[in-house]
Amino acid sequence: MKKFIFEKYEDFVVESRNYHLDVCSKCHGLCEVVEEDVICFIEEVELQLLSTFVLRCKQCEEEFLPEHTKRMIDGAYNCVKENNHTLGKFNHSEYREKFKYCLEQDYKYDYRDYYNIPGLCYDSEHSEKGFLTPVYFDKEALVYFLDVPQYEVDLFSESYGNIAKISPIEKNLYEWESPFGFNSNGKLVLWLGDIADMDERTKTILKAFNVDSDHTLIDSEFYQAQMNCIYSKPITEQMILLNKKIFTKNIKNKYQIDLLHLENECIDQEKKVKRPIVFTEQNVSEVINAYDKILVEGFNVIQLRLLYEKLYYEAERDSKYSNWQTIKLIEAILFKLSNSISNVDVASIISPLYILHDLRIYFSHLLPEDKISKTKQHIVNTLGVSNFENQEEIYNEEIKRLSLLFNYLAILSK
Repeated sequence: MKKFIFEKYEDFVVESRNYHLDVCSKCHGLCEVVEEDVICFIEEVELQLLSTFVLRCKQCEEEFLPEHTKRMIDGAYNCVKENNHTLGKFNHSEYREKFKYCLEQDYKYDYRDYYNIPGLCYDSEHSEKGFLTPVYFDKEALVYFLDVPQYEVDLFSESYGNIAKISPIEKNLYEWESPFGFNSNGKLVLWLGDIADMDERTKTILKAFNVDSDHTLIDSEFYQAQMNCIYSKPITEQMILLNKKIFTKNIKNKYQIDLLHLENECIDQEKKVKRPIVFTEQNVSEVINAYDKILVEGFNVIQLRLLYEKLYYEAERDSKYSNWQTIKLIEAILFKLSNSISNVDVASIISPLYILHDLRIYFSHLLPEDKISKTKQHIVNTLGVSNFENQEEIYNEEIKRLSLLFNYLAILSK
């Protein structure tokens, strides 16, 4: 049990006036609400409170009393004093406050989140309390909306996005739109008040995926953007595309060589580059195929050879370079650009482009069984992942390596 000790009731009153934010006052790490048993000593009174909320720093593990818990402690203390006792034991009651949103759907949520997670109940924008109550869902809920053309799901960072329903009357307008996020446990989170603005069919669909609150919210891009206006970094998938553009722009400015090929077609493919929410082969393949077109076929091979000739003296050039295609040319270009830097493993850095091509062949072509088996094993060995069936692990490692590669190209081409 966590112990909080106050020599005088006045000391507790001072603490009650101290509003603890989402950042630890000792080490400045982020806190999260956790449920645990608490013992609180105020003067001669001992209060034992079971299943009580505290704010715990994720970095130094220091704990603080949030607002609702302090009100509970104050009420418990006064109750014990009025009865002339020195010990009080209190358990979390079965009471469940329901806010005036989505009453018909009766979503699972914990009203205590609204009162204890810093900032949520201090909501001057909405006159009805409870709007900023977090409601938790299995992330698979978004898969349905991704597959239905009436909905638009935009994941614009690693764990923060927007969902909207397109108006059937005016295609450029939405019937409603709502921010969403994933907490550090991978659960989908929406505000209760935003759900209330959705149509009844959408509410019913979400209800099937509704899960109990795990109270984890603060250390998420969703909370930090919504409550603290700390906006998340662009999604890694988009940073790869941005760094490709930086690389080609640098080369054009430096050598007057335009490496771009089929630009409009590449722009169309960029719309498909969205981080999968569920990592099935079908969902992953769409991103992989788009990337292969943009990052391999989206380079002009003739212009890459011109750049190779610019970078290498005639005596240095490989006798077969005129037959090389995109990946081999980029590898040679990267080797020359990094020539002055020691310990740069070009073969490892360029490997995600080869794997990208292997994955596209596997996803999009009819192959004999032995070829499929060899391709899978090669991908697993190169990426250093556990097995081919773990598509999330393969995807994350591939994206990480592509990001590193295009970071190198963008920086070294300056």
